[in-house]
Amino acid sequence: MKICFVLEHFYPHIGGVEVLFFELGKRLVASGHEVRIVTSDSGGIVGTREYSGMHAFYYRSPNIFGHPVLPKASVEEHVMWADIVHTTTYTAAPTAIALARSSRKPCVISVHEAIGKKWFVVEPNPLKALAFLAFEWFVVTKRYSAWHTISDATTRDLLAYGIDPDRIRMIHLGIDETLWNKDVRPADIASFFKTDPHDKIFLYTGRPGKPKGLPVLLQAIRKVDASLDPSFVFGFILSKNPRTERERFEQSVRASGLTDRIRIIDSVPYDALPGIRKAAFAVIVPSLTEGFGFSAAETAALGTPVIASDAGSLPEVLGGKVRFFRKGDADDLVATILESARKPFPELPEKRFSWDDTSVRLLALYSDLVETSTLPKEEK
Repeated sequence: MKICFVLEHFYPHIGGVEVLFFELGKRLVASGHEVRIVTSDSGGIVGTREYSGMHAFYYRSPNIFGHPVLPKASVEEHVMWADIVHTTTYTAAPTAIALARSSRKPCVISVHEAIGKKWFVVEPNPLKALAFLAFEWFVVTKRYSAWHTISDATTRDLLAYGIDPDRIRMIHLGIDETLWNKDVRPADIASFFKTDPHDKIFLYTGRPGKPKGLPVLLQAIRKVDASLDPSFVFGFILSKNPRTERERFEQSVRASGLTDRIRIIDSVPYDALPGIRKAAFAVIVPSLTEGFGFSAAETAALGTPVIASDAGSLPEVLGGKVRFFRKGDADDLVATILESARKPFPELPEKRFSWDDTSVRLLALYSDLVETSTLPKEEK
């Protein structure tokens, strides 16, 4: 089978979407299928590259809402070559579905999050929130052959847009079990954060910004500071982007006077993360929305305790040592932090997420669509 991924971003740009298509693509190639990735120049590459037998084509692309828009003229030949097209939210999808429809090829969209009315929670500017909501509706309600959702939570959010449930296929994502497992050796986490070796670290890793719940976490740290033993430190491994969000968070930390309690470092190599998370006292995932929750599922696979909000898919993917708090509720997070510092974590049944399972199920979806010639219908 010839499979064309049409994506906003791809390696070396790294995020949950890129991980999905890299892991999926290399397994498809290993199974004897041909894979092309058509993507933007957001990772600083223009031209062609090969990864694990996949052929990636990078094109210069203008931007909308900070997201690259792939030019149809560049994508068309690849869609014509393919037996099936697979795209994802957000800006790559309109190009993919338009070309799939004109060339009569099945088109699948992976929906990582359907934020819907929650845009007005995660985006403080109501006009921007309305624009994002309208654009999301424009993208996800097009007539795809199938909608792939990555969690039951995302499925529920997508159904709110009126999508036919018979066209939705929920397939969880996976994690790299060679990196994320209980045999991982703890790193010297104190050396990363320059803390006392006896300190216990509540850890956050990922992007700065409101959707990931950092303002809620900072508010909780302010409130809990006087009640928490000084040996507890909050460590943040933060990406530099979005830069304005990173700078805003650092300014808030300095203004709070909590620089002894809070330590911030830049992102570390991906293969260093398992050892760091393994060494943490607990990892905090304070998200306001979450489509799957890679960091939560990965940390749980290590056996490290997790403090997580009840947002989106987090209750769905987390097992092992975990405590939940109400999303967006700093007071509830304070109570959860204090309880975690003083009492053992309760244990839930463990959960497993495999990229092999993900790829087998997505390939079965492709085969169904190609064999039954389920083509995208005309636009509304």
